[in-house]
Amino acid sequence: MALTIEAIHNTADDKALFDLLSEELNRLIPPGIQKDPERYHELLPALPRGLRAMAGIHFFDVSMTLDDIAWHFGNQNNDRALQETLNGLRELELLEIADMFERMWDFFIPYMSILRSEDPNVLRGKDPHDWLEEIGAQELADPMNDFIWAHCQKAGKWGLLESWPIYARKFPERCVISEAQV
Repeated sequence: MALTIEAIHNTADDKALFDLLSEELNRLIPPGIQKDPERYHELLPALPRGLRAMAGIHFFDVSMTLDDIAWHFGNQNNDRALQETLNGLRELELLEIADMFERMWDFFIPYMSILRSEDPNVLRGKDPHDWLEEIGAQELADPMNDFIWAHCQKAGKWGLLESWPIYARKFPERCVISEAQV
């Protein structure tokens, strides 16, 4: 059953709301589709803008949990995915992080062919960590990482995803499929 504004208003706490939002995203974009970038990106425009933003930052949150902002561009370098992330950060009012993300993306533009290459020899035997240092990516990323990790630590176990319930309470109408969209 589709998420409603009433259901958002009636959630007892942020955990319950986070779970509702996650369930709605999984209903609208099933896990099998989430693993297929083409199908995933085809479905995003049909989502309400709040849910689209939430879906857009999910993989970035994973990158910040497991790696850092520079490595995110190594793992997620499709222009559509990067634009969804940037738009999502802005929509969810994570504006400082969005600015950092955009600066990092601008930095990586000349290196996108390397990041997207399927040739295992593209780095000519260099360790990826060393390559990031050599091109200056890590120097740029380090203060951004510190800021984002501090934000995530303050937010608690959900990291960047803590913005989901905050946003949904502020803009519940942006998180549901209206009758006009059905």
